[in-house]
Amino acid sequence: MEVILLLVEAALVAGLGTWMVVAVADNWRHPRMNEEAVAMVVRLDLMAQEYPEDYRLIAHRRIDDPVSIRRLFHAMRAAETLAAVALFAGAILLVLAAGGAVPAPLATGTAIVASAFFTLIWGGFIIGGNYFAYWYCHQWAQSNHFMLMFWGFFVLIVLMI
Repeated sequence: MEVILLLVEAALVAGLGTWMVVAVADNWRHPRMNEEAVAMVVRLDLMAQEYPEDYRLIAHRRIDDPVSIRRLFHAMRAAETLAAVALFAGAILLVLAAGGAVPAPLATGTAIVASAFFTLIWGGFIIGGNYFAYWYCHQWAQSNHFMLMFWGFFVLIVLMI
């Protein structure tokens, strides 16, 4: 039963890792797409157009410096890249643990840290998005970030039982 659990955990962690690889690969191959999306949120572009009265209440939060926006995007991309690598390391270690090649606590611990990092990235986007009031005009992004955070959280629960 322990072998089956380790293999199931490996599959769940690899699922997170695969999603993250696909997402971060686009951020490396086509950075303009997501960097511009980040810029729209932190500049409060749509909020200023669609909700001008509410925009005025938080306009002081606006980041419009292209260098700052680029640095923010690069930091996000670096975190996502690191999470993808860590998730695959955790998944591989879990498979190796199922085969008896590495200690199960090492594999599970690595997977827990990697899955927590995945979860915290999306929690960070929710917190940052909340600061820039992205629920006003970027509801799909907010919903996506919540779903990814919950996915990571559910994998963490499985890893910790």
